[in-house]
Amino acid sequence: MIDDATIQKAVGLLQQAAPGSTIIVFGSCARGEVTEDSDLDVLVVEPTVNDQWDEMVRLRDVLSPLGIPADVLVVSQKTFEYWAETPNTVLYEASREGRVFHAI
Repeated sequence: MIDDATIQKAVGLLQQAAPGSTIIVFGSCARGEVTEDSDLDVLVVEPTVNDQWDEMVRLRDVLSPLGIPADVLVVSQKTFEYWAETPNTVLYEASREGRVFHAI
């Protein structure tokens, strides 16, 4: 199972790999409902994003040494600000229930 120490390690790795970004852990890990079938849902909000797909793959690879299942979404700050106010979207839910780790 994914514990809080593993979440902290994941956030630290992502902060190092994407400096200036805000990391939001959402889903079961944010709600405290982790089971052995849970994955780590992470939203990385970067100041700007050139190639969203490549960046998601790159950051998911950053987490691979942890040996946990993880879904990594990457969006720009502008995209996040728009969709975080739109109900029934992933960004809306992440902005409401997520554990936010600000840029270092």
